[in-house]
Amino acid sequence: MTKVVFLGGVGEIGRNMLAVESDGRILVIDCGLSFPNEEMLGVDLVLPDFSYLRADPQACEGVLLTHGHEDHVGALSWFLRDFDVPVFGTPLTLGIARRRLDEYGVDPELVEIQAPGRRRIGPFDCRFLPVSHSIPDAISVVVDTSDGRILYTGDFKLDETPIDGRRTDLEAFAEVGRQGVDLMLSDSTNAETPGRTPSEAVVGKALRAIFEGAEQRIIVACFASNLHRIQQVCEVAQETGRRVAFIGRSMIANVEVGRELGYLNISDDLLMEVDELDRTPPEITVLICTGSQGEPLSALSLIAAGEHKQVRVDTGDTVILSASAIPGNEPAVHRVINALYKAGVDVYHAETSPVHVSGHAAVDELRDMLLAVGPRHFVPVHGEFRHLALHAKLARSAGIDPSHVSVVQDGDVLELVDGRVRPGERVAAGMVLVDGLGVGDVGTTVLRDRRLLAGDGFLLCVVTIDSQTGEVLAGPDLISRGFVHMDQSRELLAEAADRVAVALEGLEAEQVTEWSTIKRTCRRALGEFVWNETRRRPMILPVIMEI
Repeated sequence: MTKVVFLGGVGEIGRNMLAVESDGRILVIDCGLSFPNEEMLGVDLVLPDFSYLRADPQACEGVLLTHGHEDHVGALSWFLRDFDVPVFGTPLTLGIARRRLDEYGVDPELVEIQAPGRRRIGPFDCRFLPVSHSIPDAISVVVDTSDGRILYTGDFKLDETPIDGRRTDLEAFAEVGRQGVDLMLSDSTNAETPGRTPSEAVVGKALRAIFEGAEQRIIVACFASNLHRIQQVCEVAQETGRRVAFIGRSMIANVEVGRELGYLNISDDLLMEVDELDRTPPEITVLICTGSQGEPLSALSLIAAGEHKQVRVDTGDTVILSASAIPGNEPAVHRVINALYKAGVDVYHAETSPVHVSGHAAVDELRDMLLAVGPRHFVPVHGEFRHLALHAKLARSAGIDPSHVSVVQDGDVLELVDGRVRPGERVAAGMVLVDGLGVGDVGTTVLRDRRLLAGDGFLLCVVTIDSQTGEVLAGPDLISRGFVHMDQSRELLAEAADRVAVALEGLEAEQVTEWSTIKRTCRRALGEFVWNETRRRPMILPVIMEI
């Protein structure tokens, strides 16, 4: 029996990770992270839960990466601290992963693969198919096991005119389909988008028109991993007589990797350092930077806020956001755009100009892939639940038996036996939150407290009692943070303190000295009064000191 264990990337955007288990061995495919939503206050990153794999770490044969985006490789640094296994990937994918691993002092065995190509990893006979995506060197994976064949498309689109000439070979997928695919797992990111995703070549035409009309400095923000976009910006800059500087640590690192491995063709004469900007006329400069998602400390956000140490924008400058907002990031992106407009900058972004195209297949392309492969069983992956549901509906309309189409969630397991798929027993899976140097020490309780503190603040109630008699010797004294202003609400806080004092008098009469009882009484009396007077529920923290 072969198991497919879904550890991330279903019911959400990002955190892509699954495990294929056969003959007592496990192959992990992708190991990505996601970014926190607005309710994850203070959280930096979100990782998959590796606990299922930790139960038998020696069973893991390795990690196979489909491409170099953070939502597919970003969690490797944490995973490899617990698992001493090789990492398999195409040259660029490994090059990008290596930079991140070096930062964290992790040095695994990196095994280069090619697409098209094959490799046996433990009991898994893997075949790699090249696909077109928004990053070079992306692949799909065919995994042959003793129980059947699994096709994992990874992220793909059917771009007929890709920048690097790397097309998704639909005929190769059809050939795999003719050989028989028992279980197909396919990217669902754009399952809501009708038609076909435009070619990357469309962006080049739009950039050229903007560059030709720009009179001063141009700033282009895009994903640091989108080397196709970076290549196009550099080509247009050279055509229009401009020089290029890169800003942002991840941007600089990825450009270095891309140039070293031959995925970026940029001449040295075209490039300049950021500190040369003050000595170079703005009308011949282009900055390529990070920050297309409105990240608070990214280069573009700092530039828009006027806080970047080296770059300022002036009236008449041009800013191009060459990326679409990841779901949930729209408010942050709009804040950056508003700040740029206030500074008098001309702004072009995906909602107003064709300066970005997706790297994911739209509905017609997804249908083409389904028809080409014709799998016996189908599972949509890589998307929020609405994307998965629509992709499942599309599969049924493409002729796949409705009973052979499954929509899964994190922790679900599918069992493949003699080419047939059935549900297995769920496993532990979920989100592991990274906050600073802490990994997993922020859970639902901490997040609930943070949301409460952010919403209504807290009240600290300090009481000093006699440890023998329970007599109140001092207090209650109230301290407010984020609830009401201490100076402007003296009467409210004084009355609240009186209510707590009255409640404590009852305990004093009974000579109650148990901390838990005193704290509970303080919390209840203060909470009832505050709610009745303000209709707010601050966090109430009683502090009892005994003498």
